Amino acid sequence: MKELTESRIKILKHFSNGITHNLILWIISKEPIHGYGIMKKLDEFFDFANENCDLKSSSSKVYPILRKMEDNGLIRGEWQTVNNKRVKFYSVTEDGEIVLNHIRISMQHVFENSNWLYFIEDMTGKKVELVNLNECN
Repeated sequence: MKELTESRIKILKHFSNGITHNLILWIISKEPIHGYGIMKKLDEFFDFANENCDLKSSSSKVYPILRKMEDNGLIRGEWQTVNNKRVKFYSVTEDGEIVLNHIRISMQHVFENSNWLYFIEDMTGKKVELVNLNECN
């Protein structure tokens, strides 16, 4: 297999970074959680091996995203003491929930659109069935 060039590695990193923001917001919406916990959960999403492009999370990647989300009012941080250490736990704000709902709607459109399904099938090699999500609710 051909080596990845620097420009191709950038494409993979852009994919990872784009979805990471959405994943972080979603992870925080499930429970109040601290930064290290968020990084561990992100690593579960990106646990596939790719020696040419490290997609693992890091504090230098996650904490700036958390600060930006907090500055934009999507999440709130609250300092707590755990095992005699101050730890910041994050939770989703009302504005964050609004953004998550828009993400959900977009994801529904993806799974209702045959073009997206074809793209997903082509990229994964897995068959995806067109779903009417309204029937699932």
